[in-house]
Amino acid sequence: MSSKVGHCERVAPSKPPLLTAGNITPDALRPWEICCRQFLSRKEVAAKDQVGIVAWNIQDPRVRNWYMSDCDRLDALPFDGFMKELRSYWLPYDWTASVLQKIRSSMQGDKPFHVWATEVQSQNALLRGEPPHLSDKSLRGHLERYMHIDLIPDYRFTSIADEEDLRKWVQRVRLLDEKRLRGVARQEAVEAALRASGRQPFQNSRAANTRSKNSKVATDGKSRTRVPPLTAEERKRLKENAGCFKCRQFFQSHTTPTCPNNFPDVKRYTTLTVADVEAARTKKRSKLVDVIIEVEPAPKRARLLRNLLRS
Repeated sequence: MSSKVGHCERVAPSKPPLLTAGNITPDALRPWEICCRQFLSRKEVAAKDQVGIVAWNIQDPRVRNWYMSDCDRLDALPFDGFMKELRSYWLPYDWTASVLQKIRSSMQGDKPFHVWATEVQSQNALLRGEPPHLSDKSLRGHLERYMHIDLIPDYRFTSIADEEDLRKWVQRVRLLDEKRLRGVARQEAVEAALRASGRQPFQNSRAANTRSKNSKVATDGKSRTRVPPLTAEERKRLKENAGCFKCRQFFQSHTTPTCPNNFPDVKRYTTLTVADVEAARTKKRSKLVDVIIEVEPAPKRARLLRNLLRS
């Protein structure tokens, strides 16, 4: 099977778009379909002539052979019917499930919120007209559930959750996330300056005591076996979920160079999985619940807890 992937190409506004030779993917077919619809509408092409005009601009010889073998029947179809047959025959049988799975497994990680939200919305657009296509409500629920863990507390203490329009909601969360990212950048700049001057980045007393204790254990003369190196998949999970490459814990406020913890116990360590991510996420949220119950008045507390548990 060829590894080359086709793509949509506009030659001129007065001509139908090309679908270049190569394997057809949802990411290539949807833009081609949209460009065809724009061309057919602009040129006011009669419904009976639409398929015959655009189908010849599919350049892959395999697809052309499929079309030529049954062109009389295919030409008689409405454009919607032709696209349905094209997707059914040339896209993988489970393509909708694959796109949906890509959406469901997507997390913000270290991306800016608006970049991640755009990627998720773009993937969902590929499913338009298909049963798995997510509504704005479902899409927003996913974005709320898997936004950066450090963004959640700030988000819950605002009225952004009351915004019903998805586009406006994304823009308001974007502004909140940009504020978080500016804070992260300032912290990293301070830490870099301290390291450049030969000083240690700021640590609280608990971190200092933990580091001292760990140093004592490490120098007591007992031999220890190191935990195995991180796999590429483990690094990806840690990076996307505010994890530390040293202590290998998710959703941490420290960075690897300033980690106050020791390396994991080699006897208890197991490869990091998605289940570990979700367990850490649940633990983090339970702490947020405790904070809300402790510091917030009853009326506001109920709303914040409802929003938090809904995510």
